[in-house]
Amino acid sequence: MTTATLNDTATLRDLLFGGGSVEPTDALAESLRQRGTVQAVVTGFPGLTAVAEREVATAADGLLSLNLFDLVVAGWNRYQELRQAARRTLEAPRTEETEEIVALAKHRIEYSYSPTVELFIDGKSVATIEVELNVTFDMAGVLAVIRQARLTEIRSGDCTVTGTLAIQRAVVAEREHPFNLPGAVRLRHGVALLDPAASATPVEHAAVGDGQSPPSPAAWCPDPTRRYEVRWWDGSRWTHRVATRGREMSDPVIGGPVPGP
Repeated sequence: MTTATLNDTATLRDLLFGGGSVEPTDALAESLRQRGTVQAVVTGFPGLTAVAEREVATAADGLLSLNLFDLVVAGWNRYQELRQAARRTLEAPRTEETEEIVALAKHRIEYSYSPTVELFIDGKSVATIEVELNVTFDMAGVLAVIRQARLTEIRSGDCTVTGTLAIQRAVVAEREHPFNLPGAVRLRHGVALLDPAASATPVEHAAVGDGQSPPSPAAWCPDPTRRYEVRWWDGSRWTHRVATRGREMSDPVIGGPVPGP
């Protein structure tokens, strides 16, 4: 498989189904049919098996919008070496811009997520379908650039990503893909590596300082993580409630602080 550069738009869907000739929903529905995964839980409704398989496949496909780059950053946020470098650049005199380059040897970042899909027939719940997503990043030779407590650039590194999607404990999609990391992180404001209270950068102050507009009322808003179509804003923070194509799911906000709507 050809090595590509891991950019900030790559999703789990791209990893598992990118380059394929079959739409992800079609591939998942066919995999469920071959394994009899959904048929086993709707035995009392044989005529609806194909419809149920399609609905479960559509719901599972909606979960694949997880951004691979966000998962990597969330893993790096927990690395003590990066956090220590972030604090040093934050404490440096304001008259000079301090840059630190942190080398990360071989390391692994793992992410697991186990949502459920409720299957209704005639308004009655007939089954709870278990979905499990697992993503593993094996990395080597990463050089991370830190400025003002933020990860601003990756100058080198190799990464192999392995993704697995299981439904009712049966693996329906699995793929491994090598990526290059140079240039993956070149964000205008960088990625915050410290909590807002610890970093106290001007960007964070702007979000809570005096004279700002009143908090936005609770509502469904475009998902700021770009993993789903909408996410519920409760009036003060983003919640785990998300939805795609009218189907509500649960997905925690990962990574650094996310501005409100």
